[in-house]
Amino acid sequence: MISNRKEEHIRIAENEKVESEHNFWDDIKIIHRAMPEVNFDEIDLSVDFLGKKIGAPMIISSMTGGVEVAKKINRNLAAAAEKFNIPMGVGSMRAAVEKKELADSFSVINDFNIPVRFANIGAPQLIDQAKPAFRDADIDYVMDLIHADFLIIHFNFLQEMIQPEGDRNGKGVKKRVSEIASSYPVIVKETGNGFSREDALELKDAGVRAIDVGGLGGTSFAAIEYDRALKANDEEKANSGLSFWNWGIPSPAAIKYCDVGIPVIGSGGLRTGLDLAKALMLGAVAGGFARTLLRSADDSQESIFKRVSFILRDLKIAMFLTGQTRPYGLRRVKYFVLEPLRSWMEAV
Repeated sequence: MISNRKEEHIRIAENEKVESEHNFWDDIKIIHRAMPEVNFDEIDLSVDFLGKKIGAPMIISSMTGGVEVAKKINRNLAAAAEKFNIPMGVGSMRAAVEKKELADSFSVINDFNIPVRFANIGAPQLIDQAKPAFRDADIDYVMDLIHADFLIIHFNFLQEMIQPEGDRNGKGVKKRVSEIASSYPVIVKETGNGFSREDALELKDAGVRAIDVGGLGGTSFAAIEYDRALKANDEEKANSGLSFWNWGIPSPAAIKYCDVGIPVIGSGGLRTGLDLAKALMLGAVAGGFARTLLRSADDSQESIFKRVSFILRDLKIAMFLTGQTRPYGLRRVKYFVLEPLRSWMEAV
């Protein structure tokens, strides 16, 4: 059942209209510098990311695994991560724990030299549900499987509410995250609904190393599960999918909300290097890309190489047109914010 669900997620994300109704990165407008006083070829995209030197402040976000088609996708993504010297995560690794025969759809990335690797488990699976909760032995297994540098704990409680087979319990997650973060280098990630300031402060207290905001503006997992519920003739879940299609905190606002003294990764709806520049302007240490890369990775290695190179070239152009030679210099760039994002930003 896990394999079927994973493949459904891939095909729906590739082929159906499952974005939120508004991409909030479009509400940020950058002040152009007609005299940038920098040379384009001298722009250096490399940055220090959580103690690691990487080629650009771009992350190939956790997407897939646990099904045969994911092996090809993860192989091509890993090749791009190696070529451009950028971090990469894999999809939820519960499938690898429950079905060891699916492990190679994740471990295929070990064939490549990737500067930072993220293992990935779900917050809902940290506590007892219909199945036993993730144990430390399971975490050791998934970390070792891909030689991970960090453990992502992803929060997808809205998706679980829409899934026909979703987990329904949330009590005790904060305590378990704190326990895990005392033994493992943890990054927390939302999957399309963002983190509030209250969430961020509690997660900082829990000892996480960074927060990947995964805010509203890109793929809506409520929309993906709506599509699955329709096909399963589950009218109740389909109705909820429609109701919560656009639920969440916009990605740019979530970056501001999560500015609590630990590194913040901007993700959720990033499409181009210009969007990435905006995330860096707001204070993110890097930006995570997912669906923007998925179809290219499912196509070919050449296609994903081209897509990443386009993103990084656009980032460099944005830096050139604002007079910056290093990515974090974008934090000095002037910009203004339009509605509806402006009201969200003012609510910090």
